[in-house]
Amino acid sequence: MSVARPPSPAPKPGVGADVDRAGGTGGGTRREGVDSPQAWGIGEGGAVEPRVVTIGTFDGVHVGHRHLLASAVAHGRARALPILAVTFEPPPASVLRPDRFGGRVCTRAEKLALLEASGVDRVLVVPFTPELAGWSAERFMRHLIETTALRELWVGDDFALGRGRDGDIDRLTELGLGLGFSVVALPRLRLDGHVVSSSAIRAAVRDGAVGIARRLLGRPFRVAGEVIHGARLGRTIGFPTANVVPPAELVPLGDGIYASWARLPGDTFPRPAMTYVGTRPTVNTGERLVETHLLDFDGDLYGQVLAVDLLERLRPDAAFDGLEAMVVQLRRDETDARAILAGEERGAETGGPAQHVPSEREPTGRRSAPG
Repeated sequence: MSVARPPSPAPKPGVGADVDRAGGTGGGTRREGVDSPQAWGIGEGGAVEPRVVTIGTFDGVHVGHRHLLASAVAHGRARALPILAVTFEPPPASVLRPDRFGGRVCTRAEKLALLEASGVDRVLVVPFTPELAGWSAERFMRHLIETTALRELWVGDDFALGRGRDGDIDRLTELGLGLGFSVVALPRLRLDGHVVSSSAIRAAVRDGAVGIARRLLGRPFRVAGEVIHGARLGRTIGFPTANVVPPAELVPLGDGIYASWARLPGDTFPRPAMTYVGTRPTVNTGERLVETHLLDFDGDLYGQVLAVDLLERLRPDAAFDGLEAMVVQLRRDETDARAILAGEERGAETGGPAQHVPSEREPTGRRSAPG
């Protein structure tokens, strides 16, 4: 997707963006800076055609989000209506309750890439500020209608917006009757006894339960960053590692050893690996890193961006009596990691591990008039 900037003043730091996937000038990607919550919108001085709009924080773009997006896209395509996804940056919880916000499930860049790949025609990023947090649901919806020509609003059934979350489904439905839009609220998905939600994924990642996180996300939890120099102890004991400082905005991974896939720029296929997350208590180095040992690989990775997909935790972190005992355990970990990765490769040959794939047929959800 190419990037074309409009002939407008350069956006100021921290502003939002409008990502145009299918419409606009030549079908490229357009990013438009906005200076305040009042300024966001996709109108360009002329009439905007009616459209289907779906709104959410979309942190992680998990299987529930993708079900909502796919349902809205299918509905819009069937009725020849463009589809707009509206999201907030930074996540509202990080602004409203920073002391209780557990961290992002994915980075802003990854979220926007996943939204753009979902089939929607545009992605509108609304800057979430304390000022916007004070807007009532009615004020927000009036502004949304004026700037996007909203015809149908598609959300999850637990969705709410506006000051004090006063814009729940019932309130949005009431507003729609007066303002001329309908509301479709889809029920949340459940997988393996878990409600699919960003909160559930954060809890799983913090506990090291990346297998659960993977099922709820529909893909492995990923940590990526530039490979930095470490103590180089791993090379001396037969387990050289590529060390990455985990992004500060991401939910912290539970400490331990993981079977993982590693990707370098230009890789067509992932590389088998095992990853350590922790502070290395046996050697008492202290700094918390994500250290990945690429299996059957020998090369210099310093300065390269390494993406690590965590598949399954093999064991929690542990302190050993000495390096010899630690190496013995690492060899066992490698055997376990290879077995898991071999199973992943066999699954890929037969279509991949079984995953719950939400139906993309017309969903059964709460719908309000006008339709």
